[in-house]
Amino acid sequence: MRTLIVTQHVRPSAQAVPLAAACLCAALPAELRQQTDIINLYPDMEPEQVCRQLLSCQPDVIGFSVSLWNRASILALARRLRSLQPQLFLVAGGPETAGNCRQLIDEGQLDGVICGEGEIAFTTLLTSLRQGRLTAGIDGFISAAASTSWTPPATCPNLADLPSPWLSGVLPLEAGGGVLWEVARGCHFNCSFCYDAKGHQGVRPLPVERLRRELELFAQAGVAQIWILDSTFNAPAKRGHQLLQLLIDTAANIHYHIEAKAELLDDRSIELLSQLSCSVQIGLQSARPEVLKPLQRIITPHQLRQALNKLNQAGIVFGLDLIYGLPGDNHQGFRHSLNFALEQQPNQVDIFPLAVLPGTDLHRRQAELSLCAAPVPPYLVESSAGYPDDQIAQSRLLAAATDMFYNRGRAVGFFLLLCDAFNKKPATLMHHFGAWLSTKGRLTPAEILDTESWTPEKILPLQRDFCRDQCRQGKLYRLIPLIEDLLQYHYLCAELLLGEDCLPGTRENPLATFATTRWQRHPFVFIPFFHYDPNDMDTLGAQPLTAVQPQLEQLPGHRLLMKREGELIIEMLDEPFARMLLTATRAQSGETLLSQLDPESAEELAMMAVEQGILVPVT
Repeated sequence: MRTLIVTQHVRPSAQAVPLAAACLCAALPAELRQQTDIINLYPDMEPEQVCRQLLSCQPDVIGFSVSLWNRASILALARRLRSLQPQLFLVAGGPETAGNCRQLIDEGQLDGVICGEGEIAFTTLLTSLRQGRLTAGIDGFISAAASTSWTPPATCPNLADLPSPWLSGVLPLEAGGGVLWEVARGCHFNCSFCYDAKGHQGVRPLPVERLRRELELFAQAGVAQIWILDSTFNAPAKRGHQLLQLLIDTAANIHYHIEAKAELLDDRSIELLSQLSCSVQIGLQSARPEVLKPLQRIITPHQLRQALNKLNQAGIVFGLDLIYGLPGDNHQGFRHSLNFALEQQPNQVDIFPLAVLPGTDLHRRQAELSLCAAPVPPYLVESSAGYPDDQIAQSRLLAAATDMFYNRGRAVGFFLLLCDAFNKKPATLMHHFGAWLSTKGRLTPAEILDTESWTPEKILPLQRDFCRDQCRQGKLYRLIPLIEDLLQYHYLCAELLLGEDCLPGTRENPLATFATTRWQRHPFVFIPFFHYDPNDMDTLGAQPLTAVQPQLEQLPGHRLLMKREGELIIEMLDEPFARMLLTATRAQSGETLLSQLDPESAEELAMMAVEQGILVPVT
C-alpha cells in the first residue's frame, strides 16, 4: 500500500522542514514506512504539476498536514485529486482539525481527519486500511461516514515510545541548514487565543537521552540553526536550566531560536542563555494586565520590564510579540502596548492581528465577547465591542509602519534616540511615520501594508527623509547630519554583518596588466559619505542627541567600510581614491580607474586596493 504524506510550506527556507510528516512516518512499522514518501510543496507550484507529481507515485493513501496558511490550497488539491482518482483514500491532520472537522471533510472531499497527535492514530489507520478492516473506532480519527463531527484529540501516552524522525533517518540533515526540534509537547498555560495546550494542559518533555543523541547528530551534521519547538521552554524554570545546559554541553556552536515566558527568566536562565548563540522570542501580546487576565494570561509589567532589562544587559538578542484586536482592548490600548514593547529595545517586535482560531476558547466565546472575525483562514479579527473596524484599520497601519521602520529598517540601535530627539513616544513617532508615508511619501495604504516587499535598501531613504522632516518641524536642523550618519551607519553595519568578508587579493595580476584588466569593487565594500567619524556612532549610548552633537567634531568625507575575519574595518579616504572606488561600483577598465588618481600615487593605491581585495577582477 503506497502512502504519501504531503506538507505545503509557507516558502522555501531553513524552517521548511516537514517535521509532522516525518514524525508520522518514523512511527510506522518498517514495512509501512518503506512504502511511505514525504512530499514537500510550496505555494508557487502549479496545481496541475503537483497532481501529476503525486499521482505518478501511484499512491493508495495521501495524508495532508493542514494549517491556516495552507488550508484553502491543500483542500483544493484534495478535491482535484478526488476528481482524478476517486478511489484514493484522503486524510488530513494538523492544527485546522481543532475546529469543525465535518466542514473540513466536506470542503476537501476527504475520507476523514485525524485530530490531535497523529503517530498512533495514523499507524492504526494505515494498518486497518492495509488489512481491509473498518476504520471506525480509531482514537482521534473521524471518518467521513461517521455520524459525529467531533472526537477527543488523540494523545500519545508515552512520548518515550515514539521514534525520533532525526535519529531514524527519516529526515535528512544538511550542513548549514536548519532544524525544527521538538523537545516537549503541550503547554503549562491555557491562553484563550491559543491551542498550544491542545486540550491537555501541562507539558510532556521528550526523554533527555533522546534529545542529547539528536543534538550530537545535529552537531556532527554541521546544522547551522535550530528552532526549539516548545512554547515556554522555561516553565518550570528548572526544566529550562536543564535544557540550556544540555545545549551548552552538547552543541554550543549552533544558533538557537527559543520561545520563553519573560517573567520566568531567572538569573540562572539568563546566565545560561548568555553562553549560547541564540535569539529569544517572548510572547508579550499586550502590556495591559486588564486585557490579558480575562484571556487566562497574567503579566506583571514591572516584573516583565526587569527581566527584559537583564536580557539587554547580558547582550542576549530577543524579540517581542504583540497582538492587536484583543477583546477588551482598543487602538489606544494597543498604542500603550507598543510603547511598552519598543521602550524595552527588542531586536524585533512582531505584531499580529488577533486570529480567532477554531478550537480555542476565544472562538467558542465569540458571541459573548461581541467578537467579529473572518470565518475562513486566517480567521482575522474584524471588530469587537470596544475595538470597532476603523480602529482595527488604524492598528493595522501602525503595525505596518512599525514593521517597516523598526524591524526591516534595522532601527533598534537608534530608535529611542530619535524618540528622545523628537520628544515623541515610540508609538506616536511610528504613527507619524505612517501618516508621512501616506502624504509626503505618496504611498497608498496597500503599499504600506505590503511590508514583505520592503527591503532595508528601499526603507533607508524613507527613514532619512522622514527624519529630516521631523528635524525641520522641531527646528532641529543641526541634528540632521548626525541622524543621517546614524541611519546610514546602522544600515551598513547590518549589511556587512550579513554579507561576506572582504578577503585579501593575490598578486596574480601584476602592475603591468592592471590597466588592461577590468575591475569592480567587492560587493561588500562600501564607500559612504559621513559628516562625522562613524567610529563615534557606537559610543553615543543613551545620551540625548541634542547633548552629544555639540561635542562631536565634524569630519566630512568618504569612508571605506568592510568586514574581515568578522571585524568591521572603517578607514577615511582621500577624495580622488574615494571617487575611483565609487566609479568601480560597475566594472571598469584599470586604465579608467588609474586616470582618476594622482599619477604619483595611482599605481600604489591601485595595487593596495587589489591586494586588500577591495578591487576584484571581472572575468
